[in-house]
Amino acid sequence: MALGVLILLISLLVILYLALQKHYSYWRRMGVREIKPKWIVGNLMGLLSMQNSPAEFISQLYNHPEAENEPFVGIHVFHKPALLLRDPDMVRNILVKDFGRFSNRYSSSDHKGDPLGSQNIFFLKNPAWKEVRLKLSPFFTGNRLKQMFPLIEEVGASLDAHLRQQPLHNERMRCFDLEAKELCALFTTDVISTVAFGVKANSFTDPNGEFRRHGRSVFEFSLLRAAEFVLVFFLPRLVPFFGFKVVPSEATHFLRQTINYVMAEREKTGQKRNDLIDILIEFRRSTQEAKASGIQDQFVFEGDMLVAQAVLFFTAGFESSSSTMAFAMYELAKDADLQLRLREEIRDALVESGGQVTLKMIESLEFLQMILQEVLRMYPPLPFLDRECTSGRDYSLAPFHNFVVPKGMPVYIPCYALHMDPQYFPQPRKFLPERFSPENRKLHTPYTYMPFGLGPHGCIGERFGFLQAKVGLVCLLRNHLITTTERTPHRMQLDPKAIITQAKGGIHLRLVRDPLGV
Repeated sequence: MALGVLILLISLLVILYLALQKHYSYWRRMGVREIKPKWIVGNLMGLLSMQNSPAEFISQLYNHPEAENEPFVGIHVFHKPALLLRDPDMVRNILVKDFGRFSNRYSSSDHKGDPLGSQNIFFLKNPAWKEVRLKLSPFFTGNRLKQMFPLIEEVGASLDAHLRQQPLHNERMRCFDLEAKELCALFTTDVISTVAFGVKANSFTDPNGEFRRHGRSVFEFSLLRAAEFVLVFFLPRLVPFFGFKVVPSEATHFLRQTINYVMAEREKTGQKRNDLIDILIEFRRSTQEAKASGIQDQFVFEGDMLVAQAVLFFTAGFESSSSTMAFAMYELAKDADLQLRLREEIRDALVESGGQVTLKMIESLEFLQMILQEVLRMYPPLPFLDRECTSGRDYSLAPFHNFVVPKGMPVYIPCYALHMDPQYFPQPRKFLPERFSPENRKLHTPYTYMPFGLGPHGCIGERFGFLQAKVGLVCLLRNHLITTTERTPHRMQLDPKAIITQAKGGIHLRLVRDPLGV
């Protein structure tokens, strides 16, 4: 009896071994160059070990000897075969030219357990994504940004006042130290709350207020939080079984309650502020009218579908812009000449505008635009993009290869690795804003720069993100000079736990009170 059980066990193990051998030989059988995977984890060991940041991990795959000179390479994300693109023309095909066949992200969250994380336009799948994106687009037009600007500038003035009120750590040098990312997050949290929801978060006076606290919880990466996001991006079908959420339960409760309350009050008073809440109310009204008219195929904009869009705008809006601002402060602190040039540009623009921070004045700051674009090259908010083949018919990679991509296969685009490829950006680790001068931008290889994504799935709030980052930096630099401290790293280290691009241990800098006098 025992012998029979042993033989059965050995047989099962042999069958499992042979099945895994066949499974992980997929790319060899397809005639595609691959990066050799490890069983179970595939090619994700570098990510799971947390020795390096996700940005550096994706660069290691991109620069792997087996991937050299290849337009794409086969990898495994855990058990699943996937493609890692390397050629800019292939990137164009997947993100733009053939978008209709790759219209969904592979990543997703749990529709039932995480309604605010799964139903926003970042994770939504077609056709819902297309409907929501189309209806949200009016919020980001030039005219809307013009209407929002006084509110953004008001928060910028609060940032300036907050900094000028800080006690000096050294009276002789007229300076004080701070952690830049948190300061910038206080600013962007206040901007988003007032511009999108008509709510004053007052983060400068209450840095642990509910908006800041719950916003922080979404992007605070513990080991468990890191595991949640790894599954969301690389093994999304398991997310519901583990109960993982993009938006934590406590933050979900607060944001749902707050946004629904603001919408209800706005409908009751009939007040209009031309903000995101007005657009969401209009969404709901159109759904109710369609139901009353007996229209069955109208997309339903109610409940958490509405709240989810507001939550994405809040979380993505404050996090990406605050990171960009903080990384810009870090690079300016290390290069006094660049900072001097920028402050002179700001001074000249303020003189021209009579000392007022206006939309025209902000838009005139060409060197600031170049600085932010170079920051986003070196520190893109997401180090990679993901897509899923959604084509009803398999998708051929000709003329690059005769491989045909099956429906459901994930495709990864290594933005950070492309940004740091010396073939496209010489001396990639050097901070050189001149790369983005009007003349030099024309020389860039298309589809090698994508901090906001590219194609129809590109970030809908790109212009808004630039605008609030510029206002914040102008208001900060107007009365302060940025320098390094003993705690400022010579070379930036990225957090290995954070799936988005974050500084390990924060960004510690010194501000010196030095008014431009305008």
